[in-house]
Amino acid sequence: MAANVLIDVEVLYYMSRNELPLHRSLHTYLGGSAAGLVAGLLMWGLILFLARLMPPTSRWKQRLAQTSRTRLLLQSLIAGLIGGVSHVFLDSLMHADMHPFWPLTTGNALAGSISVASLHIGLGLLGLFSIFLWLFLRDPRS
Repeated sequence: MAANVLIDVEVLYYMSRNELPLHRSLHTYLGGSAAGLVAGLLMWGLILFLARLMPPTSRWKQRLAQTSRTRLLLQSLIAGLIGGVSHVFLDSLMHADMHPFWPLTTGNALAGSISVASLHIGLGLLGLFSIFLWLFLRDPRS
């Protein structure tokens, strides 16, 4: 989630200045990957900071103490990278002003390959499916 927000700060910046194109460096696989790694690193630091503030009896803090910092860092970086790359991919289906494969090539062959409405419906259904999957597969003790 942090990677997605970080990437879209670029769009907000160019929208506030009324400058086109809106999707630039961070809306490439290279930029999205870098933003995802930065977001993962920031979230790792935030988790470690919040863990210090939690009471020792917190179940979340106890579970976190069982995970090595290296593993937590790796998980955070992978999550950020997945968020950054998936953001660029999904946006490339919608926005013709993107150049997702820059600096290798310019243009966006994926733009318009699926309607925005279909994309939103598909993502909404995938989200609902994920919630149900999480509810049925999670450990109720955690």
